[in-house]
Amino acid sequence: MHITKITAGQYGPPALNFPGGVAGATAALNDPSAALGGQLKAYQALAGRWREAGHEERAALAPTLIDSPFAKRVQSTVDAFSRAAWAGPDATPPAPQAKMLEAFDALSEADQEIVAAMQLDASGQPANASPSDYRARLQADLDAVPAAEQRRPRDTVTLSKEALDRLAGETDPAPVAPRPSSEGRTRADLAAAVAAYARVAG
Repeated sequence: MHITKITAGQYGPPALNFPGGVAGATAALNDPSAALGGQLKAYQALAGRWREAGHEERAALAPTLIDSPFAKRVQSTVDAFSRAAWAGPDATPPAPQAKMLEAFDALSEADQEIVAAMQLDASGQPANASPSDYRARLQADLDAVPAAEQRRPRDTVTLSKEALDRLAGETDPAPVAPRPSSEGRTRADLAAAVAAYARVAG
């Protein structure tokens, strides 16, 4: 009888690449005194783990990825940046690109680090090695707008008053309710959304 040896990580998510594993990353996100760089690595590690996990583990990770002090800081920072970077419903290039760069430059160094770290590539991994790399990409996007683009007829987008008020910061974001599915998704769906929040910049 042939017996196949099952190695760790062959089924289910692999071991978390963070000192102390899930427990260590969870502790980092709940420790206000922890260094920003370590907290970002912990957040990214848990968000990556969440994407690969089953329903039960996702439910266990959700409180940390949504309600921990650092997770709330990430959410508020990215939301504030997105609002500041919005050029309005009638904006045409290069206004959106310029507004995005202006909003990023207005952030504190710590907030720039958070926003840059939340940019993901197609594989779900961090797309930037540093805030300066992300800024260089924003500058390249602005520089790449051809002059002819500025003379193109405008496309009209109509937004509801509620949407306009929210983007203008006049209303608080509505709470995100769980979205049931065959996989039994939890509130941690918001964690993946936060992690990919600024993909619109690309």
